[in-house]
Amino acid sequence: MRLEALTDQIAELAAAEARKLVHASMDLINSDRPVVLEAIERAAQESAAVIGRSVIAAVVNLAADDPLAGVDCPHGHRSRLAGVRTKTVRTLLGSFRLSRGYYHCGTCHLGLAPADERLGIAGTSLSPGLARACALAGAEMPYAKSGTFITTVTGLNLASASTIGRVTRSQGGRARDLISTELEAARPQGPAPAFTSLPDKCYVVMDGTGAPMLPRECEGRQGKTGERAGTREVKIGCFFTQTSCDPATGQPVQDDRSVSYLSTFEPAERFAHLVKAEYWRRGFDQIRQPIVLGDKAKWIWTIADTRFPEATHIVDYFHAREHLADLTKLATALLDDPASWEHHLIDRLDMGDTTAIATAIDKLNLDQKAPDLVKPAATEASYFTGNHHRMQYAEFLANGYYIGSGPVESACNTIVKQRAKRAGMHWTIQGLDPVLAIRTLHQSGRDHILWPTPQT
Repeated sequence: MRLEALTDQIAELAAAEARKLVHASMDLINSDRPVVLEAIERAAQESAAVIGRSVIAAVVNLAADDPLAGVDCPHGHRSRLAGVRTKTVRTLLGSFRLSRGYYHCGTCHLGLAPADERLGIAGTSLSPGLARACALAGAEMPYAKSGTFITTVTGLNLASASTIGRVTRSQGGRARDLISTELEAARPQGPAPAFTSLPDKCYVVMDGTGAPMLPRECEGRQGKTGERAGTREVKIGCFFTQTSCDPATGQPVQDDRSVSYLSTFEPAERFAHLVKAEYWRRGFDQIRQPIVLGDKAKWIWTIADTRFPEATHIVDYFHAREHLADLTKLATALLDDPASWEHHLIDRLDMGDTTAIATAIDKLNLDQKAPDLVKPAATEASYFTGNHHRMQYAEFLANGYYIGSGPVESACNTIVKQRAKRAGMHWTIQGLDPVLAIRTLHQSGRDHILWPTPQT
């Protein structure tokens, strides 16, 4: 009977709101007001929010009514009903008051409200839907702008900048914990069963990018040019599979929806563990051909050599080309035709002939003609000869491999730069890491591990 009465009550309210909306819309249509459709949309949003908020409040309060005399606390002790208490709950449709049973455990000396746990609002006044919206907005744009955006979209003033910041950090911290728990549980999956259809190739692409930090986060750290560092490195891992190449161009094609990412401020040793765990989680140990791609950073190749010795290792081709350009610029004063010299070295690089590059440097006779260039030129020569096995580009292309680390550089931009490197921004690790955790999951298409309930 109570449900029937509630249904009738909500139906009457909805009918009254509908009539009110129709009359208000006609008044707007007949007025001289500009952009009249947006005004009607806003009026419709408001009416929908009134109806939806009333339904939520009525149904949730009905379910929470008539509390039990006692419940078990999380530790299994019997807790007695201490009374009915109310709290304000903020939702995507506005706020309502919830009355529910509040219990006290005499053993643990703790209070609990089981209804809050069931509704997903334990320890918070925000509904799961609003918390999700705040966290996604806060991970995407500055907190003040996020609040304005949510208000613009919903027509309701739902959350302040400080609330959005707090929720983003809370949800992002939870995201980081869930990612860590999942990776700690990852194990090798062993050989794939016979006749299993798997991608032919899998890629592990690694890079790092600096995030601007407050001075206290860089204390005792030296920048690239010797001054105090102003950034902290975020290490990024990009994982994807490849089944085929484009038949028209022969270029490798990344499998659709196969990409996942990692991001962390942790040092290389810890990152190596996370990368291997994600490799296992993705089942990459069952794929025939693993490939590791990266630039010249030593920590990348230490991880590749120790964690993925069975993989094909490839230095990003475009970074190698940049080194050739730097080398040509270094030697320009000694060359009759710098452009031709560089093009010749590019041809040798394309064939994987790094020895020819070192020989070309030797032929410059720098020790006699330009002694000050001997050391930087030797550094460039060792870069190519030391990465000889990682620069067999003709062979790599013939096998249909990617030879550029563009996917992870794109991830550095999408996950870190677009949010953290805006004008005037300086972060703490505690403030930025939760944001990166949410963005990492979101870009990986894995929001569901943080918010299991799908959006309808």
